[in-house]
Amino acid sequence: MLKELKYGALSGKARAMYGKLLSKDDYNNLIRKKSVAQVVSYLKHNTHYGSLLSDIDENNIHRTKLEILLKRDIINDYSKFFKFTSGQLKEFINLLYTKTEIESLKLIFRMFEGGKAEHGLLEESLVFLSRHDMLNIPKLSLSRDLEEFLSRLQGTDYYKLLRPFISENNENRLFNIEMTLDLYYFRNVLNAYRNHLDKGDASIVRDILGMEADIFNIFWIYRSKNFYNMSNEVIRSYVAQINYRLGKKTIESLIGAEGHEAYADVLRKTPYGFLFEEENPLFFEHNYNEYVYRLHRTLFRRQPFSIACIISYLRLKEIEMSNIISIIEGIRYSLSEGEIIRFVTGMSL
Repeated sequence: MLKELKYGALSGKARAMYGKLLSKDDYNNLIRKKSVAQVVSYLKHNTHYGSLLSDIDENNIHRTKLEILLKRDIINDYSKFFKFTSGQLKEFINLLYTKTEIESLKLIFRMFEGGKAEHGLLEESLVFLSRHDMLNIPKLSLSRDLEEFLSRLQGTDYYKLLRPFISENNENRLFNIEMTLDLYYFRNVLNAYRNHLDKGDASIVRDILGMEADIFNIFWIYRSKNFYNMSNEVIRSYVAQINYRLGKKTIESLIGAEGHEAYADVLRKTPYGFLFEEENPLFFEHNYNEYVYRLHRTLFRRQPFSIACIISYLRLKEIEMSNIISIIEGIRYSLSEGEIIRFVTGMSL
């Protein structure tokens, strides 16, 4: 009864928002579109994204601009949850928002590294940092390069975290920055859920965070060995120190595995063997997304009066955003409908 009183309004709001997520029919309609403009037009006139895209000319929208708008919609969802929470629960949701900030920062950093940090797009991206009172957003949007941008993050934890990279200028800098931000998020959530949540909610977050950390480590170790050719010492330095279903011995076995098949053999002895069921690395992350999709749909339905009604909804919304971007990318690269659908999470259910 206490749970129902605590989460009654939140659960009702989350269910209403959940009901507006894109359906399989929506995805099938989007996959059949022949251009990005047609995708945006469908979203604008047939889905809950209508209000978000009402002032957008679908025939003249940049892919990065669309991604920024979609992330802005997630910010709106966080704001709705903030209105129904207070105290320690509100503090924890505020911490979860850090993930959206980090993903937005990654996008900005990639824009700089790719030479595409246009002032207009940069300024729009910075809406995600507006809660930081110490930041001078207009000045930040005028940054000419990544070094200047990082130096102007003063007043935030991100500046303290990323300050060592301001003067670093090598081909691995962006990679190092992104890894540092991801580990920062894991540490913060790990430290916070014990302090801000009751026993039941803390147990839910512990399981979700543990699973995310396990799979983060699996992908990180695999990519570092097969794509970046990094030393075992460097690999260990970036491993998330959260042992959930992967013990330290298993982590060491993964680090020591030579070649794809040896790595997959180690993984098959864990609950995550399904990740590498296909040999094509393009589908490893898709397998993960399918797993996460099923997990959060189940949690959302079975734990309506808990922190899951917030976390699971937000995770499903992030997957929806990723699906839209995958469809757009597939259309841009002239993939067939059958090829595109393989990259859309949730279509197999």
